[in-house]
Amino acid sequence: MKRSGFIVTILGAVVVLLMVGNALRLAKANNSASAFVQNTIFSNKIVIFSKSYCPYCFRAKRIFSDLNEKPHVVELDLRDDGGQIQYVLLDLVGRRTVPQVFVNGKHIGGSDDLKAAVQNGTLQKLLAAS
Repeated sequence: MKRSGFIVTILGAVVVLLMVGNALRLAKANNSASAFVQNTIFSNKIVIFSKSYCPYCFRAKRIFSDLNEKPHVVELDLRDDGGQIQYVLLDLVGRRTVPQVFVNGKHIGGSDDLKAAVQNGTLQKLLAAS
């Protein structure tokens, strides 16, 4: 009886250690994704966090193309850390949907927000400020 209790205790400790190890790996991955997002936003005039098959993302890209602007596009579905990046965006802007558009480090929002920014002149002012 004592031996089986000891084995259960050891197994429990192993499970806890594995859980802590996984949590540390996840935290490290999230820190890496967070650093990538911040660096990308502040190193590029225009950034679109996108998915290659998303029609709203196509619309956002087309808006910039029509303005003769070349955004830096991060296709989340083509990256191993795409899901982690979406959670970083959730923490950063309160959304994990795509597209998420940034101009000169300022969050514009999604496709509808970008369209509204074009219509009200906000986007043109941001683009001219760089």
